[in-house]
Amino acid sequence: MSSESSSPEPSSPTDSLLVEARGAVRTIVLNRPDQRNALPPADWLRLAEVLGRIEADREARAIVIRGAGGRAFSSGYDINALRELDYEGIVLSTPRDPFEVALAALAAHPLPTIAMVNGFAIGGGCTLAAGCDIRIASASARFGMPPAKLGLVYSPNELRPFVQLLGVGRTKLLFYSGQIISAQKAYELGLADDVVADDALESVTYALADEIAANAPLSVRGTKRILRAMQGPAAPPDTAGELDALIGAVNTSADLAEGKRAFLEKRPPSFRGE
Repeated sequence: MSSESSSPEPSSPTDSLLVEARGAVRTIVLNRPDQRNALPPADWLRLAEVLGRIEADREARAIVIRGAGGRAFSSGYDINALRELDYEGIVLSTPRDPFEVALAALAAHPLPTIAMVNGFAIGGGCTLAAGCDIRIASASARFGMPPAKLGLVYSPNELRPFVQLLGVGRTKLLFYSGQIISAQKAYELGLADDVVADDALESVTYALADEIAANAPLSVRGTKRILRAMQGPAAPPDTAGELDALIGAVNTSADLAEGKRAFLEKRPPSFRGE
């Protein structure tokens, strides 16, 4: 991390979740390298809370999620915590465990999210990466979904990111086999958006995050909201009205006027999110 990085609030290097600020980019670090950045249930709930705090941060315009150390992005649930999960009385219309709460918070977040996949992204870690908007992987990264090897079945909420990225057929391949696949194979399947040299992963990821953060935030957020609506069933009338209002607000915003002026004046725009 560059010397520009700083934490927006006091935190300890031993915290299992760290938040760092780098200009308008916020980084969430899964910080349990000795456990391949697997998190227990309480930390998945904390991740949802952290995402909520970043949403309230008016200076934030993009989020990078990464794992501490060089071995893993995340291996998902702390395996010891699996003993604590009670799958009795599952209600499919609501998140059934802390991981689904975190996944739902990630899906609903208005800021663009980038998974910086360094090392293994296995199980819940792979699902977390799939739930981000963009995935940049190092050449040595490995992806895998082993629930069939553990006797688990994923819920619709957990399977949805894979179906949206890969389609049903390739999701079946990933889940039925339980194979650990290379970053290149993940790229071919559509699970990774880019694969870069290990020593270029950080620079490439943050160059993209900075580029996104420099764009008009109302435009980026609006596009993300519309795309999310398009991925679900046909929008009901109230949602269609919301999206029409969103488009109208962006198209009459001060940022759009600034973008036009900057283009005509041949200078970089200065967007304020207004």
